[in-house]
Amino acid sequence: MECRYCERACEIPEQMNGYCRMYRNEQGTITENHPDAYLNIYPVASESIPMLHFYPNSVFLLISTIGCNFACEGCISEFQTTRPGTLQDILTHHTPEEILAMAREGGCRGITFCLNEPAVSLPTFLRVAQAAKKEGFLVGCSSNGYMTPGALQSLLPYLDFANIGLKGSTDERYRECGAGSAAPVFRNVRALHEAGVAVEVSTMYIRGRENEVYGAAEHIRAISPAIPFQVMRFVATHENLTALQPDRKEGERICRELRRYVDHVYLFNTPATTELDSRCPVCGTTLIHRVFFGPMAARVLSCQPEGVCRCGYRFPCRGEIEPVTENGPRVLGGYRSVMGAQFITTILAALGVTGEQEVDRLCNTVIANGYLGALQDMDDSVGTFIGMVYYLGALAGREAEAKCITDYVQRAVRDVKDRIAGAADSPRVYAVFCHPLSPAYASKFVNLLVGMAGGTSLNREQDFTESRNAEYTAEELNRLDPDVILITGHSLPPLDEFYGTCRELGIRCRAIAEQRVYILDSEYATGILGWLISLMDVANILHPEIFRYSLADEKAHMDLVIARSSE
Repeated sequence: MECRYCERACEIPEQMNGYCRMYRNEQGTITENHPDAYLNIYPVASESIPMLHFYPNSVFLLISTIGCNFACEGCISEFQTTRPGTLQDILTHHTPEEILAMAREGGCRGITFCLNEPAVSLPTFLRVAQAAKKEGFLVGCSSNGYMTPGALQSLLPYLDFANIGLKGSTDERYRECGAGSAAPVFRNVRALHEAGVAVEVSTMYIRGRENEVYGAAEHIRAISPAIPFQVMRFVATHENLTALQPDRKEGERICRELRRYVDHVYLFNTPATTELDSRCPVCGTTLIHRVFFGPMAARVLSCQPEGVCRCGYRFPCRGEIEPVTENGPRVLGGYRSVMGAQFITTILAALGVTGEQEVDRLCNTVIANGYLGALQDMDDSVGTFIGMVYYLGALAGREAEAKCITDYVQRAVRDVKDRIAGAADSPRVYAVFCHPLSPAYASKFVNLLVGMAGGTSLNREQDFTESRNAEYTAEELNRLDPDVILITGHSLPPLDEFYGTCRELGIRCRAIAEQRVYILDSEYATGILGWLISLMDVANILHPEIFRYSLADEKAHMDLVIARSSE
């Protein structure tokens, strides 16, 4: 039988699965393997779907299953999309009515199918979409756009919005992702737009593949230049992909150039960028101010009432703009659960658990019993880390290995604490995420390391939180006047670029004047004990009169401890 849900058109023999492993030939009928079964259900903001011109700052219930019909190198959802054969045990079954009850309880405007491809669970999504429309909910999804015309037509009557993820613009690029050509995707974007669906596109930007992005913009301009065009700066998930990751300036440059093609361009996956803002094209006033909120996600910090500029221009969006309130509903960035599973996998590898089926079984157990969700609510601390290692060691039957690792951690931490007791001062430290005006929230691990290494964490002292301090001002930073600035995060700027940004912004604090700015990006701070290397790095920085750790030697020692523990 030929499966007609996506353009792969798999020929599936009797009692066998198609490429995505989500459909099966059952007595001459293509059926779902896991109907009405979900991996993730939680609230997200519209900007984390991501949709920027559709009910801005509103809450939607995200649902996802498992599996995908593509195989993209560096996929952030790899755990969820490429190994559905080992994840089915933890899927939770819910009727459409139960899904809608969760949406009502969470104060959600609608339902969105995200994280994995809806085409691989289309009958399930359709059942929810049909029920949701009857109850007055909005319905949408994030998709790679590789559905067949028939599959899309079955969904169109129930669809209010869609984000189509573009891999590029050429057939060659799509073949790299396991597809046949790019044409079906742009055909479906046109069909969505012409059907009145609020459609936005998110285009992957890989360094050296700029022409793929420009080509995608040309295709979208031919459909409608008013379609919002999101640039997803590629973030390397493996070290061998790092060279393909553009920096912030490259991402911002390509956004400026893309405005020659389309009207609305945004840059994702980039801390401290201003290219997530929506501005008035007449006078340049910022109408909606957004900030980075994790992979493929943004967060609204402020907006003009009803999106109307002082010059009279009205922000073009579908639906009203939800006002920003400090005590609004709690939402998650779209990929928090996926990143949690990756963290678990790293710890298991240190315990000597590397087999794919065993790793997935243990990840499934952690997700199913709610421990991963509870972990996200815990404070970052050494105790939390040690508890996680012990917990996974017990699940995997590797208690001895877990004890070996945690004993080493406790000895190393105690060594720092004992030696810091004789320090004469406690430098005042401001930790930032890639940019001087993006403070690391008080709960972040780097601030704990500062205190452990004999410093005073200004981030904790000021109680920086996600709701109040998503960004800072140059004036506030100058008043704070830190002795030391620590830069953390992914795709870190070179020091000379960071100093240049500070000069441009008018930052003149003591750390800048005395050139006491440091990047915590040691090549040795990798693996589950990378934070311990960072602790030693911070100790070297804050108290060179006490500490002279050789990070290379310490890393070699850690690797030996882990290797011996897993023998």
